[in-house]
Amino acid sequence: MAWYEYILPTVKQIQKLARRNKTAEEVLSSRIDAQVTASTDSDADYAAEVADARVDVWGNVQGSLGSNIRGGQERLSDALELALTLLQGQIDALAETRITNTLDIATEAETRRNGLAKEEEARTRDDGSLQRQIDSLSEAVLGILAMISEHRERTGGKS
Repeated sequence: MAWYEYILPTVKQIQKLARRNKTAEEVLSSRIDAQVTASTDSDADYAAEVADARVDVWGNVQGSLGSNIRGGQERLSDALELALTLLQGQIDALAETRITNTLDIATEAETRRNGLAKEEEARTRDDGSLQRQIDSLSEAVLGILAMISEHRERTGGKS
């Protein structure tokens, strides 16, 4: 899970943006509801409400209520698309890194396997050489024992 840690700030930013946009949506929805209510009330001055609804969250005055709403939706859509692109880029980079690491591990394992095979081959050669030396020493010891035995026979068991 540790390799996802650097993605978490981006996810938190998206969540924060979503909460902010949800709040903005609720505010706009309540304003629209108030406008509809005011427009049906013969004593209400709903023109002031419409003028107020033309102002976005940053204080920019839009030409109309509709352009403010459409502009907000467009900004929201752009922000979400940008966040998605950034997150997908991070996911792609992470996947590429994981694949590279996996290939590196496989290469290292193959290199180690080849090294172990060479060590085993060398040990086998050395074992054969050692066995020949043991055989040669055994023959020499048997030869010496045979000579000692002959010497004892000639000397009548006296050394």
